[in-house]
Amino acid sequence: MRTLLLFASIAACTAVSAQITIGPDDMPNAGDTIRYRNTVATAVDINLTGADVVWDLGDLAIQAEGADTMVSVGSTPILYQLFFNNIFLYPQHRADHAVKGTDFGFQQLSLQDVYDYFRADDNGFFNVGFGANVNGLPTSVRRIPVDRIHAFPMNFGDTDVVPSAFSVSVPGLFTFGQDQIRTNEVDGWGTLVLPGNTFEVLRVKSTLQRSDTIFVDQFGFGFRIPEPETIEYKWIAAGMGKPVLQVITTGGIATSARFFYEPEITTNVTEQVGTDPLLFPNPANNEVFLRSEGNGTVQIVITDPLGRTVHAQRSNGGAVQRIDLAGFAEGAYTVHSVGNGPANVQSLVVKHQ
Repeated sequence: MRTLLLFASIAACTAVSAQITIGPDDMPNAGDTIRYRNTVATAVDINLTGADVVWDLGDLAIQAEGADTMVSVGSTPILYQLFFNNIFLYPQHRADHAVKGTDFGFQQLSLQDVYDYFRADDNGFFNVGFGANVNGLPTSVRRIPVDRIHAFPMNFGDTDVVPSAFSVSVPGLFTFGQDQIRTNEVDGWGTLVLPGNTFEVLRVKSTLQRSDTIFVDQFGFGFRIPEPETIEYKWIAAGMGKPVLQVITTGGIATSARFFYEPEITTNVTEQVGTDPLLFPNPANNEVFLRSEGNGTVQIVITDPLGRTVHAQRSNGGAVQRIDLAGFAEGAYTVHSVGNGPANVQSLVVKHQ
């Protein structure tokens, strides 16, 4: 199912730049594995946003690879499922998938073998809680209230403020809690060009303000520790499950960035190989001319033999567009021209004289 949605998303998003709407079908499902690559966090201009923006990030550094795997709730440790697999007693904390989380330690508190639990429905995408071995004891921890990561349907201009909290007790020692305020703003939409892929996206800015609370049983008192402000910048495309690009800042400093990277999927999109000489001259030297078919806006994307996007621009259907090839290395490229109808794909050879 995710594969079909993925291919449909790629075909649709490269066609015409338009505002999209995100809903529950665009969130992850149990069984999904979503590959990504890390990159330099400061390489993304997080201040660039607004209406009909082109984020041209096709030259992002491709660093360490990772993957998120969503698993069924029933496949997680049975003692973790107390709240998250019981729709009758805990309907607000019902989950439809889980993700392996990060182990955590603070003073004498140790959380290991962590699973975060999520649900997507017509109202939003929620983190309902987590399960963990707390100092060696299997424990389920609810978020009360739950953390609504996104509200649906999600459109450009939407805002949302959501409180959430959790508390973990270690009997005879202390209780650790965290309060969070999430402020979401859908502050941009447009076209995102990544190494190997191009998407139509919504940009979401999530500001997280958190405070940790510790109550020490032995002394009968507690204290609160404010955390530095965290901001998540997320570029979200239809049918992709996870953000196709995400940058996180902590205390105003960009700390991490990751993006979707799977260039081979471009070969699986249903495309029509053109026989009409729409691309001329070919081979080309420092410039080439492309005549776009159809009506309305046409998206032109040129990829190298590895599937990486090296050029992206828009044209009007029926118009002849000049493309500057002065910065292209000699070799073979693929030109994708997508409008209202099937994508037209042609081979281009660049040969500098």
